[in-house]
Amino acid sequence: MRSSIKIKFTVGLTIILVIMGVALNLLIRQVFENNLENAIRTSMRDIMNNSREYINYRMIYKRLPFNSQGLTIEAGEISDYFMSTYSSQSQVLDMNGYVLEDGSSLKASASTDKAAKTAKEGKAAISIEHSKNDVKAMLSFPLFYNNEYTGIIIINKSYSDLYSYNNMAINLITFIELSVFLIIFLISFIYLSYIIKPLKNLSNALKSLGEGNYDTQLIVKNEDEIGMLSSEFMNMKLKIKNQINIINSEKEKTLKLERDRKEFFNNVTHELKTPLTAISGYAQMLLDEKLEDPQFKERAMQRIYMESERMHELVLDLINVSKGVSFADEEKKLIDMSKLINEICDDMEIKAEKYFLSFNKHISTGFILGQNNKMRQLVINILDNAIKYSLRDEQIFIETFSEDKFFVLQIANKGEMIPQEVYNNIFEPFIRGAQAEKSSSRGLGLYICNEIVKEHNGYIHIENGEVIRVIVKIPSSGNTLETT
Repeated sequence: MRSSIKIKFTVGLTIILVIMGVALNLLIRQVFENNLENAIRTSMRDIMNNSREYINYRMIYKRLPFNSQGLTIEAGEISDYFMSTYSSQSQVLDMNGYVLEDGSSLKASASTDKAAKTAKEGKAAISIEHSKNDVKAMLSFPLFYNNEYTGIIIINKSYSDLYSYNNMAINLITFIELSVFLIIFLISFIYLSYIIKPLKNLSNALKSLGEGNYDTQLIVKNEDEIGMLSSEFMNMKLKIKNQINIINSEKEKTLKLERDRKEFFNNVTHELKTPLTAISGYAQMLLDEKLEDPQFKERAMQRIYMESERMHELVLDLINVSKGVSFADEEKKLIDMSKLINEICDDMEIKAEKYFLSFNKHISTGFILGQNNKMRQLVINILDNAIKYSLRDEQIFIETFSEDKFFVLQIANKGEMIPQEVYNNIFEPFIRGAQAEKSSSRGLGLYICNEIVKEHNGYIHIENGEVIRVIVKIPSSGNTLETT
């Protein structure tokens, strides 16, 4: 694997560096060549401007006419001027192209003919010619005075020094470029070896793991993605080992779960006691011959009907829980929690009185967006637990209030502290304490409460101690709670 990656990396990096080097070098050469030609053209323009002023000065100084006759007289001086001042060869021609003075080794050629022709048209022209070790520039321009062309100047100048300096700069940059690319290549190759080493170790560890050696150790020093990959491999190895241990004990757990489910069906009355208590209480009062209040009778019959319907839905929910499926969906509506809690307290007072308990209520107005039946079931389960596990002749404290856009319900009772092993898994199904086992409880009440709270994006917590306090927080909706 390492050799393959190194070969691919070496070939790929070499191709990239060669392409980049060639492209960059060509670009640099083009830039330098353009700069050289621009410098030459600027130099030739300066020579043209200066020489025109010099020739005008000479003609005026010697009182010569500005025509071909005067130019013929001064042609030699002009040619010497270009040679001494600019180290350039020159020709002086009249407007017919006749050479008046030739201070150069220039011979008639296509270049000189073209330069003379351009000057006859009243235009200046600069041409640059490159050779192996030199670059030469030819300048041609007309002499113009009193609206009349009087002659032509052709100058040929070598820029070998500038050409040599330009080549030296290009060669230096090329050398630096090659050195930089070589250093990049070596550093990248060395760093690749550093990267590949942990990959090889990881490959060996994977091979060992595949052979069933789950105690394989992999030392992780990197903090990059490879280090993260190695760490995840170690985590995966531990998880695989744990999963194998879990699979070995899965059969026993599956059998236990099946026994619990069967036992649940035989003791489903745990979750049916609360509505049955309300139904039984109202039914007993209706059977009382001394009861003559028609309004109470009407209310009792309505409550019996409502609790019967709720008991039916509760049975369906409990069956769903036993099958491991979620609660049936119910449309969420705005619920007046103070009204709901007060109604439940009125119903549960009958059971509380049987245990010589009373309610101490501080109910604040509050609204939530939720499922009415589920919230009723939540409050009943918590309140029913408080009644069953309270010390006798005590009060159960019921309080609601607003806190950070949540409707908060707290139900507290004095009782025996919940055993720690039960408390740690209090919201798991089939978790029961000693008192719950005596009362044939299946340990589903708080599990169902937790599921209902999660469905409403809320939070439930139990404070353990001599006072057991259940705290439920549900997002409030469209109201500000005020204590009544």
